[in-house]
Amino acid sequence: MIKLQQFYVFKISTSRLNETNCVIDYLTVQQARLNGEIVQIGDNQVFRSIRNIRGISPNSDMIKRLFQERNHLKSLPSSNENSIKIVEIQNEIDKLLFMPDIINVKVDDKKVYKQIFKNGFYVNGIKFLRLSSGSGQSRRSIASFVNVEIKDALERKLNCGVNIKKINVAKYNAYFGLHMSATYPVRTPRVCVIPDCEAYKLRKTVDWVDDEEEIVGGKKTTKRKITKKEIDFVPNMWDGQGLISPEMAKLWQDDLELDYLPSQFGIRSAFIKGMVVVFDFHKFAKNVANTEKIIDYKGDEWDVKDIDVLLSVSQFKMHKFYSSWGEYVDLHKHHGHSWGVTKVNPKVDKTMSLLNYQYIQTLDLDKEKISQLIQFTKDWITKICNGDKLSTLLFLLGSCKDSDTIAEIFDKTNNEYVKAILYNDQLLQDPYIKKTLYESISTKIEEAKIGRLWVNGNYQAMISCPYGQAQWAFSHHKDSYDITGLLKEYQHYSHFWNEKKVTKVDACRSPMVDFHEHNILNFVKNDSTQEWYQYINSGIIYNLWGVDTIRHSDSDWDYDIVFTTDNRIMLDSIYPNQDVITYDKVSAPNQHLNSTNILKTDLRSFDSKVGSITNYSTTFIAMLANFKTDSPEYNELLNRIKLLRRYIGDSIDQAKGIKMKPFPTEWKKRDFLIENDTEEEKKQKYYHNSLVADKKPYFMIYIYDKIRNEYREYKKKSDRACKEKFGCSLHQLLRKQNKSKQEMYYVSDYYRKMPVIKNQCIMNTLCGMIEEVDFSFKRPKNEENTMEMFDILYDQTIALDQYKLNKLIELYKKYKKKRHFKHKNNVLKYIDFETNDENEQDKQIQEFYEEIRNEAYSICSNDKELANHLVYINYYLEPSDPKDFTWDIGIQGIISILQDKNNGVVQLPMADRNGTEYLGQKYSLRDVVV
Repeated sequence: MIKLQQFYVFKISTSRLNETNCVIDYLTVQQARLNGEIVQIGDNQVFRSIRNIRGISPNSDMIKRLFQERNHLKSLPSSNENSIKIVEIQNEIDKLLFMPDIINVKVDDKKVYKQIFKNGFYVNGIKFLRLSSGSGQSRRSIASFVNVEIKDALERKLNCGVNIKKINVAKYNAYFGLHMSATYPVRTPRVCVIPDCEAYKLRKTVDWVDDEEEIVGGKKTTKRKITKKEIDFVPNMWDGQGLISPEMAKLWQDDLELDYLPSQFGIRSAFIKGMVVVFDFHKFAKNVANTEKIIDYKGDEWDVKDIDVLLSVSQFKMHKFYSSWGEYVDLHKHHGHSWGVTKVNPKVDKTMSLLNYQYIQTLDLDKEKISQLIQFTKDWITKICNGDKLSTLLFLLGSCKDSDTIAEIFDKTNNEYVKAILYNDQLLQDPYIKKTLYESISTKIEEAKIGRLWVNGNYQAMISCPYGQAQWAFSHHKDSYDITGLLKEYQHYSHFWNEKKVTKVDACRSPMVDFHEHNILNFVKNDSTQEWYQYINSGIIYNLWGVDTIRHSDSDWDYDIVFTTDNRIMLDSIYPNQDVITYDKVSAPNQHLNSTNILKTDLRSFDSKVGSITNYSTTFIAMLANFKTDSPEYNELLNRIKLLRRYIGDSIDQAKGIKMKPFPTEWKKRDFLIENDTEEEKKQKYYHNSLVADKKPYFMIYIYDKIRNEYREYKKKSDRACKEKFGCSLHQLLRKQNKSKQEMYYVSDYYRKMPVIKNQCIMNTLCGMIEEVDFSFKRPKNEENTMEMFDILYDQTIALDQYKLNKLIELYKKYKKKRHFKHKNNVLKYIDFETNDENEQDKQIQEFYEEIRNEAYSICSNDKELANHLVYINYYLEPSDPKDFTWDIGIQGIISILQDKNNGVVQLPMADRNGTEYLGQKYSLRDVVV
């Protein structure tokens, strides 16, 4: 796929602004890198509009040429002249890629945010005021601020001719914030906007959550309860979904430089968001609808041959504010907007993927099933720990195809040190690489403890039957319409699973809070599906008649992702006959679009409780193990778990200004016994306290550092007290067979006061099983094999320059205390962990190292010579030190040296049907000529 140009913006926290009284006088790109206050953001409509206002052309050719020139200079003999040129070129690159008119603010202090919202702040003499905070940003407490000089002009462009006085402000923020979505530009399609379909009432039995008023102690109160109820479910059958013709899809394929035709595209334009699915609606119009015309949402008629994309009204977010699509198109062009694609499905869907604990804890699993579920992951980790070369390379690099070129294979790994291993696999014994591999494997082991387990399956887009959408789109030429789709209720379609001859899977979508959210899908395949779904090789197609969107936590069709697996243990462990949970949805109120309401909405959005409410589900599910099935406590916990589905919805709605019932404080606060309590009052308090969720289950120490530290400190204190009281360690006391009464009380008190729930719930049991495995993988020492690796990495033909060596030693000492692992906490606090980019942490760390590299190249301009000096420092002069500095700063030169020493052949893991299995595919090592 074409590479999207990345740009840089400052990212500053409100606490930092508070320290400087909202004035930062001198912040360079270079200093921001060292501070961890710069982030990469893909090109988007905001950046394009700013360039338009500033009269700047997007000079991608110039950027490419500068990178090539800089890298060429690094390959030339080192000289002061080249060092100066490299610095000058890097400054020019920074100038072209840095967006000084936008600053992202991380909101960690709401009082400061109120202040800068009203008065702005200053950086480098420029005043910044709030521009936007879309739903993706507000979830992470981030807002974008803009140079006041261009604020009005930019907002006019981005609003695309819309003049809004009243709207739900949270929705406006979300729609306006779409302009910050990173998008790959594609050519503008010819569009017909069709009505949404909310014409069908589906009679369904559900668990209905309702609020009922009752009198308690003479006071009126509201109690939330669940009842079985038959309702008329009226779905928006294609909410967020549209159709794109195969011909237009192929043009977008060319625009994106893809070597395959995607099945679906995530789309963005001015106030347009959603997904379009490839479907031949031209053929449908001719062969099924028998018409050459189509009627849009305004009742206007269009020629089908002149249409490339059918958008549903739900995708056209501001349709009420335009008189027609034609007016929108004119304003769209006038204000310089473009069409973009945010994502497409992969060419080949994965064979295996990782579970998460929410999908596991909501199953009916005993110890034997848990043991079977984790076995594959245990074997996978063990094989890599034991140094199996094929498994290790696949773990680091991923698989390779016979058609891949060396450049393509090297390009797809984000870890440069992996390329070094390919040139010389003896580097698998290098202390830096062993440490890096150790950290990677250790991460995978800890992830396994929280349910990140390998199973057959993958994540694909949810699609609502596109044939039915075409029926709806062309039904308005008839007096009556009959929408059928190609799938009956309980039927689904998947090219991926049909190819594997799998007819039943478990479908899961996050966040999952209740047992009913496991959705069994039954796949069908017939002549009609093969004809009309022929372009949909990726994605799960749902029928129109079920309650799948409710079961999938109120999903829609705007590129929501669902996980599906045919894992037999999971399928056999789903609780049967679980009705979906739903409730009466309240419409979001409109407000005046003014600064007061925008500020209120921002503050509510930053305070989202969705994550914490979801965690209550995990706690309640873990607590079920404390009680017998069908006991009053057990049933009350089940009831609370179900109610959480509504509380999550309430939390989302609160950001829209909808007043909701507050989260029950009695669920998280204990009642303390007092001296005058009666026996009945004591009984009630014991019952109440046994159901309070004031702790998280033990396995979550591997998710939250704070909980892990509290747990470890508690164990240390308890161990010290145990030695003082009983003369033995806590571990010895817990294993002791015949305990005294005093010892039994101590153990009971130890578990009662523990800061986590350490019982035998599913996830604690799973976590314990992984903890018990000795993977025999120990952290290497910094000096291991140092001289052997020195011989591999050091180029004897490159002379040492004493002056440069001394300067680089000074640089090494200067930044020695800011090595990767020490600087990490300062940098990572600015990272958006919830972004889709799995490499966000590494990208942020590399920005820090980029600045140190620039300083190193100002000393020694040739990459191989620089690397040789760094290897000499780190492996010869300071062999007991960590090797991070050499590898992070000199990696390009190291690779060049290894290339020169290589005999022209590398071993790569290639797909091979007769090879060894790895994550569902078979591979073997093969020599490839470079």
